[in-house]
Amino acid sequence: MLKVVNTLFRTYISRYRRELHQHYDDPITFQRELLAHILLTNRNTAFGREYNFHSLVKAPQEYAERVPVHPYEAHLPYLNRIINGERRILSEEDPDWIATTSGTTGATKYLPISNNAISDIHLKGSWMSLACVYEKDEDAQVFSSKNLLIGGAFKGLHPVAGLPQGDISAIIIQSIPRIMRSFYIPDVDLATAVNYEEKIEKIAQLAARERGITTLGGVPTWNLPLYRRILEITGASNLLEIWPEARIFKHGGVNFTPYREQFQRLFPREDFIFQEIYNATEGFFGVQDRDDLRTMLLLLNTGTYYEFVRWQDYQSGHLHAVPLEAVHTSETYVMLITTLAGLYRYPMGDLIEFTETNPYRIKILGRTQEYVNAFGEDLLRSEAEGALMEACLHGGAVVREFTVAPEYLALDRRGRHHWVIEFEQAPSDLERFNRLLDEALQNANYNYAAKRSNNFAIDRHALTVVPAGFFRAWMKSRDKMGGQHKVPRLANHRRFLEDILARVGE
Repeated sequence: MLKVVNTLFRTYISRYRRELHQHYDDPITFQRELLAHILLTNRNTAFGREYNFHSLVKAPQEYAERVPVHPYEAHLPYLNRIINGERRILSEEDPDWIATTSGTTGATKYLPISNNAISDIHLKGSWMSLACVYEKDEDAQVFSSKNLLIGGAFKGLHPVAGLPQGDISAIIIQSIPRIMRSFYIPDVDLATAVNYEEKIEKIAQLAARERGITTLGGVPTWNLPLYRRILEITGASNLLEIWPEARIFKHGGVNFTPYREQFQRLFPREDFIFQEIYNATEGFFGVQDRDDLRTMLLLLNTGTYYEFVRWQDYQSGHLHAVPLEAVHTSETYVMLITTLAGLYRYPMGDLIEFTETNPYRIKILGRTQEYVNAFGEDLLRSEAEGALMEACLHGGAVVREFTVAPEYLALDRRGRHHWVIEFEQAPSDLERFNRLLDEALQNANYNYAAKRSNNFAIDRHALTVVPAGFFRAWMKSRDKMGGQHKVPRLANHRRFLEDILARVGE
């Protein structure tokens, strides 16, 4: 039976493999046609009438001139109308769900979304990620055994809209066709339960007894506790001893580089696939299509039209955006999205860089709210993570979690950065580790090096080491458990840092 299922699946996935090839052959046409389709589909909505989508359908090249950038706050009046029962406000389709999103540093956002939008955006992105797997291995047997799910929280009915609400991963899991659910563990209710710690324990007990797992996925920082617990239950030294057919781990949400070594120990198989995906509440934007590249193919067929604003311009409030065909490599951009689901010129909070433009591949550098620029250094998350990994490599350390914030200049002292690190494996020589980190930071960021030169403007960083499990407990105390939430890596303020230092008694 499973052989028949996999044969049928390979046939079905061939349509997505054809679309994958279009990304390589004619991406610009893909995007232009999609924008015209979005404008045509949503022309009779309240938003579409306000900005005269009827005329823009015939002149989509004028879209950026006539529709201003709309961050979440600008969308909020329209979203509130939808939540209060009005229809055809942002999207032609009635909503079936309320997707909740809680950014690293922000408050909860509510995004109404229809079943068709879930299918055309998020589920299609999942199919595209599997198409990439089958491009690499024609004989892949994704459904030769079970796939392990660990999703966000399904939170019942929204008190005003009366619609089911939850994290996007929970909505996606709830949307899995019933005919396919037998290929997944745990069941939908457990996979989307609210109590994260209880869910982890129940899934661990269940998965430890399952002898066949093929595909796994999730945010690395939240999956590691599950996998460690499974090893405790079984006594195995790695997960392939439990699931010899395990083949794929799909990951997103955080930079995988700090965790790659740990996951390679969990899945010690040379042809094991670690596939990065870029799936957010607002859309499914990218997938790693080649193992030898640590970048993602920008997905152009998942209901999203893209524009890009240079990071320097975005910081200064100059929001001039360019379309896909005008981007350059080695430039830092903020991505604006327009979607079939009813978001228009909406800034995603991620900083991205194009690594190539034929085809269009990207990497995520950080978040627009995750940087430190207290002294003119403009340190990005990607630079901090890269420097930390360099120090770990040469200092014999493995990091589990970290955060960075500034210590400001005062009359009696220079400023500096303050790092808080939870080690998986602490360095034997902490002073040497600090020296390596300082050198790596200067190599990664020219402005930081200039400020550090001869201690001209800032001193070497401070480092506070916290015990194992600290950040997980800190996130729990802030009611931010589960894959929807991530430890803020960099902050250009001291609110997180001061809360942490108060808890550790510094």
